[in-house]
Amino acid sequence: MKKLFIILICLFTLPLFNLNVYAEDYQHYQEIVFENDDAILLKDFEDIDYKEGYKGLRSKFIGWRINVIHENEEVEFISETKLKIYNNGFTAIKHDIEFDSESETKYQISGTYGIKVGVDGAYKKFKGSVDNDIKATINYTTLTTDSERYTFEVIVDPLTRVAIYTRGKGYINNGVGKCYFFWIQTNKGGWETFTPTTEYYDIVKERISWENYLSLDYL
Repeated sequence: MKKLFIILICLFTLPLFNLNVYAEDYQHYQEIVFENDDAILLKDFEDIDYKEGYKGLRSKFIGWRINVIHENEEVEFISETKLKIYNNGFTAIKHDIEFDSESETKYQISGTYGIKVGVDGAYKKFKGSVDNDIKATINYTTLTTDSERYTFEVIVDPLTRVAIYTRGKGYINNGVGKCYFFWIQTNKGGWETFTPTTEYYDIVKERISWENYLSLDYL
């Protein structure tokens, strides 16, 4: 009986110390902008967002209850700056540029608190039975893309700045969940899924002055 009591104490206190965020690359994108101004990323959730999200989650015998806070919210993003070129000379210069896009899993996920992310073969998934509950709730699929090579010929005029960005569009789902064992809450946390629908290279060319070239904005 004493051993059972100790096990139960450990079971109910463990989630309180499990506060790491398990983030995917998309959370480190240069920019993610929602079409809906009221939508936010999981990493920006505050205590009040979790508190409101947990409301209405009824207890159950065993397993997770999931609440969707933002569903299929459309976003535009800049994932990274691939290249910057400055021409401070007096004649135009030409650059031949090649980028390789490797075959990759486009679907990305992240979790907070008691909802963790693990690896299943070549893919990331939420650990435990919560993965199936989230899939059933938002009906997501894993997308892949084939390897491709992109070739650019870029003409950089005198006193011109050229930048190449990886841009795209996609949608985000996120929410919270609670896990129960014999109707008693044993775990809780937040979850998020991100699926790009389009991704492309964007070449931006702009004139610069000598003053701007020497400023920190262009270095």
